[in-house]
Amino acid sequence: MHAENLSGQDDDLERDVDAVIVSCDGDARAAVRALIVQVAYLEREIQYFRVAVSSGFSRQWHHKRWEIETDAGSEDG
Repeated sequence: MHAENLSGQDDDLERDVDAVIVSCDGDARAAVRALIVQVAYLEREIQYFRVAVSSGFSRQWHHKRWEIETDAGSEDG
């Protein structure tokens, strides 16, 4: 049953990929560009909500996660 579930997820992913490319008139570069713009928008939204949501409400989860991401990024450079 687990393999069937993964296969269904793959089918959904392929259908979503096709839909994005079709929405960009078949231009794969335009589809990638649109997805990059969407990811950047969502990252800005996450930053906004990190500030807006109190640390008490989130039990410090997003602050701890941000510290982990920041520490991992500083090790690369």
